[in-house]
Amino acid sequence: MRRGNRYSIFRPLTVAFALALSLPATAQQNTGAQAMPGIGTPAAMIDTNGGDNSTEQGSGRAWTISPRIGLSLTATDHANISYGQGESDLITEISPGIRIDARTVRLRGYLDYALRGQFYSKNNGSRHQNALNTFATLEAIDDWFFVDASGNISQQSISAFGPQSPSDASINNNSTETSTYRISPYIRGTIGGLADYTVRYNATTTRADDSTGTNLDTSQWIGQLRGGTPFHSLRWNLDANRQTADYANGRKTDADLTRLLLTYLITPQFSISASAGWERNDYASLDQESKNTHGYGFDWNPTPRTQISAFMERRFFGDGHRLSISHRFPNSSIRYTDTRDVSVLPNQFATAGMGSLYDLYYDYFAYLIPDPAARSAFVQTLLASSGLNPNQQVVSGFLSTQASKQRQQQLAFVLFGARNSLTLQFNRSENSAFSAALASTGDDFSQSSKIRQTGVSLTFSHRLSALSNLNVTAGRQKSSGSNTGGVDLDTTTTLYQISLATKLGAKTNGSLSARRAKYDSDTNPYTENALTATLLYTY
Repeated sequence: MRRGNRYSIFRPLTVAFALALSLPATAQQNTGAQAMPGIGTPAAMIDTNGGDNSTEQGSGRAWTISPRIGLSLTATDHANISYGQGESDLITEISPGIRIDARTVRLRGYLDYALRGQFYSKNNGSRHQNALNTFATLEAIDDWFFVDASGNISQQSISAFGPQSPSDASINNNSTETSTYRISPYIRGTIGGLADYTVRYNATTTRADDSTGTNLDTSQWIGQLRGGTPFHSLRWNLDANRQTADYANGRKTDADLTRLLLTYLITPQFSISASAGWERNDYASLDQESKNTHGYGFDWNPTPRTQISAFMERRFFGDGHRLSISHRFPNSSIRYTDTRDVSVLPNQFATAGMGSLYDLYYDYFAYLIPDPAARSAFVQTLLASSGLNPNQQVVSGFLSTQASKQRQQQLAFVLFGARNSLTLQFNRSENSAFSAALASTGDDFSQSSKIRQTGVSLTFSHRLSALSNLNVTAGRQKSSGSNTGGVDLDTTTTLYQISLATKLGAKTNGSLSARRAKYDSDTNPYTENALTATLLYTY
């Protein structure tokens, strides 16, 4: 049996080293190494077309298909972090992938998929993981009927209080592959030149591989009317929203919300707004409950680079609010958001909004690359060539079998220079269960009615040359809860990582990274040190 295991280990290693030797050589047969669009790239040098030169003149069609294959070797002293006393291991990962970008007259979108095969010399033999990020918009009928579609497959933490993975290659019983798909047809137009209308239907399905996770199907109808009044500065919006969330391991909930919003433009840069509405749901009760709502807020854009928006509303759970402050400097940007609202999966995932490094840079380049598909392609290339993990998150989130009240605060700062860049991310969230859902079990809310998570991450990147980048990352995440059983639920994860990324050829990137992770917990603490070498070849 041991001999069979040993051969099963050597086989992927042999393939891996063969690829390692062949890919750079293949790449060098091309036109030679080119300067990579590293993190230190000045904004003025960015190709706002996303690097796509495949446009067919006169046809209006543009498709880009980029296959790739990645290879990594990781030596770690704690491969299985599900147990406090783990053993060392050598992990080989082979990850073929493909990137497809579509920019046609009617279809605009992208699909990025990778299949990650992971082979362990001592733990559990082998396994595979899927990674998907896709979004597309189809204009089915000219300027009237549209269809949005999106999908995401990633590794998610099951519990906020369990071990947090320093890498997707780590063996962790608290991590599971979770997929979310959404289809959203909608129509938009004008009624007699008096009002604009939008009617949208969202259908979302979320599936988790682990039996202790959650499966969820949501359906949502959204209708909106927007128009003006005889008073030139006064405009109105009428919104109606109906959502059904069906948790496989929890309750099925229905929520309706109707709101009339009046907006008065005091100056071209400053406006105030007030709302009145009605809502009905069964979040806090087993029966439907109704309540009137009202709110007020303002929007202020003192300069083209500065946006401030605030709105507070009286809701059935208390005061809800949203606050957003952003400012863009010539080579940097800062954004702060603060929201309090009802949250259901997949919005509870940390990958929503500014959760990941990819999300942060995708938002940062919005003003330079307005097209979503082109921007996504650029960000993916930027992070891959710089040796940065696009899925790096400040807070890993957790799976839930019920809706919750969520307070979310996020701060992001990005600084770009000719050779250096600095990325700061801060996230703080507080999720509280509704009283009617406390009896449902299986998730973290069965241990604590209120879950707090705080995370901070700092990444520094230095361009050593036209071909190489040095990256240093430090991050810390803390989760806490109030367990009536007397067990301390506080956990803290700290991660330090340094990496060197370089362009080995026209189509080949390589990186070498070292990390140290520490997880503090009363039940299962661990410390891990790891060294990873990676090659990425794009055809």
